[in-house]
Amino acid sequence: MNDKISAAILKLKADAEGVVFTGFVTNAHIQPEPSAILTGEVWAHVCADGFGTFGDGHRIETSEIVQIHARGESVWITTQSGSDYGILSFTALGWTYLAAFYQAHHRLDQLPPGSPSFHMPSLPVQTFGLAKKLKDKPKCAYVPLNRNPPKRELLGPQTDKKYMDQMEVFVQGTIETLKRNGVKVTSNKE
Repeated sequence: MNDKISAAILKLKADAEGVVFTGFVTNAHIQPEPSAILTGEVWAHVCADGFGTFGDGHRIETSEIVQIHARGESVWITTQSGSDYGILSFTALGWTYLAAFYQAHHRLDQLPPGSPSFHMPSLPVQTFGLAKKLKDKPKCAYVPLNRNPPKRELLGPQTDKKYMDQMEVFVQGTIETLKRNGVKVTSNKE
């Protein structure tokens, strides 16, 4: 199962709070004849086993659809066997039956006998009441920044005059010792 499907499952579970899903279907298509059934690829089915039965990505045909539920952008169905299948995606034209069915249900047109019922709860009505006013925060006064212009000088190590004098004495002493021992010493000037 890839991350996209996992994210869609999490969103569907969040929208359908309290529903225990049997599985989730991608590339869903609702076949209206002879009875409304859902077909597609199943994911995270509760009855999946190690032998490939109801394995991820396998084709599934559900039993007859009894109810179609919609909340927010999520859609799921309840079958005659009592299973709830979340629909993660439809085929290219798989949503047409669902859209036509919803329009017919919304207009209260006569539906053929045995058609599933469409359950779409209305959004909660917002009620406006008294609210506590937030405290006004005092605004900070504008204070201009007084910055000194940057200095344009080369930065480097600070020379320690005492240390440099000690090193000069050490170097001269080393050169004198080498000359006494017969080592020929040349300078940069030569």
